[in-house]
Amino acid sequence: MNDISTEPGAPPRQTILAAATTLFGERDYPAVSIRDIARAVGMLPGSIYAFVTSKQAMLHEIVDVGIREFLAAVGSIDAGLTPGERLRQAVAAHLSLVAGNPERALVVFHQWRFLEESARADVVASRRRYEMYYREIISDGVQSGAFRADLNIRFATLAVLGALNWAPEWVAPTGLEPAPTDVPIADFLLAALAAGYPPTPTVEQLFVGQTCNLHVDE
Repeated sequence: MNDISTEPGAPPRQTILAAATTLFGERDYPAVSIRDIARAVGMLPGSIYAFVTSKQAMLHEIVDVGIREFLAAVGSIDAGLTPGERLRQAVAAHLSLVAGNPERALVVFHQWRFLEESARADVVASRRRYEMYYREIISDGVQSGAFRADLNIRFATLAVLGALNWAPEWVAPTGLEPAPTDVPIADFLLAALAAGYPPTPTVEQLFVGQTCNLHVDE
């Protein structure tokens, strides 16, 4: 993720966005003020507005550009590969982007909820496209017999993305090799999806003895 740069000589707007990304990642969007961002880049608060229109606009740009990078990464994967190999490469691409800037990935996948409704729709649409990519891989795997026939495809997709979306919490910026074959989590996820794995418990079995309002659609 190199479009928001903190390199020496970077344009002020990019430096501001980089500082906002770091602060949002460390504290969460609501806890960060324009004054905090200005202080981080050595500006007066009023000077920030020469480069960005608002804190909300900064969040929107960080999230929108970020999710588009994740979409571009999976979009470059060869559709002719097996479902297992596509998933392996998608996981590797996701984790490589996360490792490049964990704080930004946290903002992209967890703080989009702080966007105002007018800015949220396109981000939600992009997130759904990203989810659909994984859903199609898992569906193809089930149809081909590579993945378990008993999988609830939507539930399995959300489980995979749930694991990946929390990767910023445990991936260090230099802690991963981007090569797909070197990502153990891909092996873990593929093993859980693979044909021959023990049958999936039903939601009722998972929550036996508990009140559960979870609804999982096909």
